[in-house]
Amino acid sequence: MGQFKVHHRYAARTVAYDGLEESDGWKFKRYSLSWDGSAMDDPRFVEGEAMTRGLLPSPAVAEDRPGAAIVIRHQGRNQNYVVIAWWDRENELPIRVVVDEGQGWRLANEHESICVWDLQIIASERDAYVRHILAWPDKPDLRRYLAEIYAPSDGTAA
Repeated sequence: MGQFKVHHRYAARTVAYDGLEESDGWKFKRYSLSWDGSAMDDPRFVEGEAMTRGLLPSPAVAEDRPGAAIVIRHQGRNQNYVVIAWWDRENELPIRVVVDEGQGWRLANEHESICVWDLQIIASERDAYVRHILAWPDKPDLRRYLAEIYAPSDGTAA
């Protein structure tokens, strides 16, 4: 039987909030991550982002769906990822991931998913959603949720 081994010691990654974007009734809170601190190669992610947006349910806003989504573009060590997650069924966060290893974008396979750096952003988004939406069921405040962004504790990295 093989021995588990960690090949790369954890190190913070550069994270940036890329703004709020609206399209087809959806409001996207956009983030980017870079494994080595390099500038995002924005053109490389266009196809992957388009692919993930094609996975969203329609219409964007429904009785149990506020039309709010999180997009994480992750420029990784050996692969690039686009993660899309949207609030649905009132308190659930479906997540889809697409991957590019230099051969074009594809859906993540059963062994690929979000990583520890993506989870830091998602955890912050979860807390903001609870604070501004679920804690006030008679007056959920989507505007405040959308305005609250992930900010790493050191101000630069996740």
